Amino acid sequence: MRWWLILGAWLALPMAAMAQTGPANVVVLDTLHQMHAEVPAYDNAALGRAIERLKPDVLCVELQPDDLTARPPEKTKQEYPSVIYPLIDRHPLRVYAMEPAEPLYDTLLAPYRASTMAFNEREPAQAKAFGQYVDGLYTVLKARWTSPAAVNDHVTDDALRAKHALQEALMGPAEHTGWEAWNGHFLEVVQRAARENPGRRIVVLVGAEHGYWLRGHLRDTPGVMLLDTPKALEDPAPN
Repeated sequence: MRWWLILGAWLALPMAAMAQTGPANVVVLDTLHQMHAEVPAYDNAALGRAIERLKPDVLCVELQPDDLTARPPEKTKQEYPSVIYPLIDRHPLRVYAMEPAEPLYDTLLAPYRASTMAFNEREPAQAKAFGQYVDGLYTVLKARWTSPAAVNDHVTDDALRAKHALQEALMGPAEHTGWEAWNGHFLEVVQRAARENPGRRIVVLVGAEHGYWLRGHLRDTPGVMLLDTPKALEDPAPN
């Protein structure tokens, strides 16, 4: 009987340790891709400082798995060769690629791209007006983005949530389906990272238009403690 008691106590140790570890602390940090060069308060250097300030144990990045080793040139996501790859090289971080590998990458994106092209051909006047709206929205946002916190606050989230609501209303159900599927894959990766890294700090680096979506879905995710990004940028992370 004594051996069964000892064995039971030994088997309970990992569960007790997990209970004490607690949920992963997750921060979603918006990036601006090539627009970092157009926002002085959140240029590549400021992005690097923001990530360092958050002191991540784990990064979730907006890349395909092979990109982490091949590190191809980036026309759009210029923050990766400029900031994020060097940061990964400096720190012993666990890194998760949120974009799917092929063939899933093309499976998810092809219908979404086809829907956008069809809208442009079917409704050229609406497409032109929507493009002007997006240009104006970003002109206003770039003027308002006077700090990394401003890029990641509820005002930015609300503005980009409204942009996508209008986009879906104009373009139809395929736009909604594609956007949900793409962001849904990001969410699955973050959830896996949280399960595999309980109690650790995970920084999710994602283009600003995805930030509101991920924050909204991560708030109620089991095993995740979603941190308020502006506040996390103000408060030093625990050592």
